[in-house]
Amino acid sequence: MTNESPDDDRTLIQPVTGGQPTPETPAAPALPGRQDSGNALPLGTYLDEFELRTVAGEGGFSIVYRAWDHSLNRQVAVKEYFPSGMVGRSGGTQVVVRSERHSDAFEAGLRSFVEEAKLLAQFDHPALIKVYRFWKANGSAYMVMPFCEGITLRDDWRANTEPPDETALMTLLDPLTEALGVLHAERWYHRDIAPDNVMLLAGTRRPLLLDFGAARQVIGDMTHALTVILKPGYAPIEQWGEVPGMKQGPWTDVYALAAMIHFGITRRTPPPSVGRLINDAYEPLSHVAAGRYSERFLIAVDRALAVRPEQRTQSIEQFRNEIGLNEFAPRTMTWMPSASGTAPVQAPGPAPATTLMPDLALPNTTLSQPGAGVDFTFSPPSAAGALDFETRTVPLQAPAPPPEPQRRSALLFGAGLVATGVLGLGAYALFKPSPAPTPVPVEPTPAPAPSPVVAAPAPAPAPAPVVFDAVQDFERVVAAQAPGWRVEVTLVRTTVRSEKDAIEFTVRSQHDGYLYVFNHGSDGALLQLYPNKTSGLPRVRKGVALNLPKKDVDFKISGPSGLNQLLVVVSELQRDHSAFKPRDEGGFLFYPTGDAANALSARHKGPLPWIAGIPQCPASGPCNDEFGATIVSFNVVQ
Repeated sequence: MTNESPDDDRTLIQPVTGGQPTPETPAAPALPGRQDSGNALPLGTYLDEFELRTVAGEGGFSIVYRAWDHSLNRQVAVKEYFPSGMVGRSGGTQVVVRSERHSDAFEAGLRSFVEEAKLLAQFDHPALIKVYRFWKANGSAYMVMPFCEGITLRDDWRANTEPPDETALMTLLDPLTEALGVLHAERWYHRDIAPDNVMLLAGTRRPLLLDFGAARQVIGDMTHALTVILKPGYAPIEQWGEVPGMKQGPWTDVYALAAMIHFGITRRTPPPSVGRLINDAYEPLSHVAAGRYSERFLIAVDRALAVRPEQRTQSIEQFRNEIGLNEFAPRTMTWMPSASGTAPVQAPGPAPATTLMPDLALPNTTLSQPGAGVDFTFSPPSAAGALDFETRTVPLQAPAPPPEPQRRSALLFGAGLVATGVLGLGAYALFKPSPAPTPVPVEPTPAPAPSPVVAAPAPAPAPAPVVFDAVQDFERVVAAQAPGWRVEVTLVRTTVRSEKDAIEFTVRSQHDGYLYVFNHGSDGALLQLYPNKTSGLPRVRKGVALNLPKKDVDFKISGPSGLNQLLVVVSELQRDHSAFKPRDEGGFLFYPTGDAANALSARHKGPLPWIAGIPQCPASGPCNDEFGATIVSFNVVQ
């Protein structure tokens, strides 16, 4: 088996963060520290209505730009077909083939790129990139997609010392296999499944398939440059060239998907398939990982990794059945857009319990559906491999406080300061033929009929306890921003090493206003970065970049690995948060979490979450409470 090599990452995917820029703001510069190859179009270039702002990623076959759609006023990603090994840039914009011998391969790759865009434009699956439009220009082709924030699955797994458990892997596989089934139904194959080609979206951790290898594979087939095109640990034998009886098909993606799961469990890829065909040194997971995962799960992955296609799992649906996904996720999840991206909701259907997606990093996850009296617990796999779901009613009393984290996230500031039904009763009569006349006997007085029993009305159900959720409240604040107020935030680095790297960012706003910044740590801590006692309350000027922090403070993260989120608010009015009982630690404010935050949320009245603060309106005249807000994310690693 081989450890993952740098060659496994053909495309640089930067989890670029930031709000939505506007036409009134200047073009954002390229992210600091990005290694620009010089192949990209000049920043500020317009492709129809799309203004290129930064280079978000560059690989061997395409360049992805963060762009602004001036027609619909939204941030998008623009992907340009650019196989750098055979083309160059002429006149600043035109893509030209360097050598005539590569012309046919370039044109074949271009056609495949356009066909891929056409296909993706037809689908609206939550695990597939949505293509808004595509066209040919500048001797190349372009596709426009949503601009997504998040981290790759590879980086997420690297940030966790323990491998994902079976529940986490099944939760990941469910939407990915559904998406692959959609593609395969159209006889289209991904051909490049690997941990660096799966993104976990910020906030929801919804997996998204990236970087389809269609154009790459076509070019590789025509130029015989397969060692540059393929990832050795993930590519099955049929991708390595024309081998009699070894055609590509659904089983090709099945192999790569299983290899990705193999890497998640062992932190090693399977041996390259070319070598396995001669001398198969593959160690079955049913032996290597026995006891940590169910036997059914491991055997299914081993079968999917059979080196010869005819011995391998033949389809995604077969793989789902063998691994137990149809039992694991019997209900359909539909992902609907929310203010800051996407959030899961149940597809229309009967009222029974809904299955929600747990956080991939947690072995046992309990999730509460907002506004409902039911929560959902994902239990670890039983010895027989079945995945049990427990549905229970939320107790009427407030939930027990979560245990204190063993190591809380904090920010190191300046000189060593650490902060961190009623039943219907039917009457009936029985009619009989009249009997012959007989003497009428004296009948006893009948007993009085019992009074009808009226069932007492069922007591009204007690309201579900209010649970504070910082991520949801951040999103509610962003959704409530005033029309025309746009805030853009660019992080200098989106991956921060604990106790080593500082958080640095730039704020731009369409309006003047006061700046408020909150950090929600990976351990749940809620900290106010601005204002603070050292820096005071910063002012943001319209269209002027504000680089933070200044020299008076130094924000260094210290805490467990995981995703952190910043809520950045630019408000016309000053806002007061003192009623929410923050505690002062070295001049920085920490806000309540757990039961205290739940109690605040239950008592708080008003259209906005309490984290938005109370606007300080003038004593006389109208209270113009307008603000802009955005959320950006960064990942902490050790």
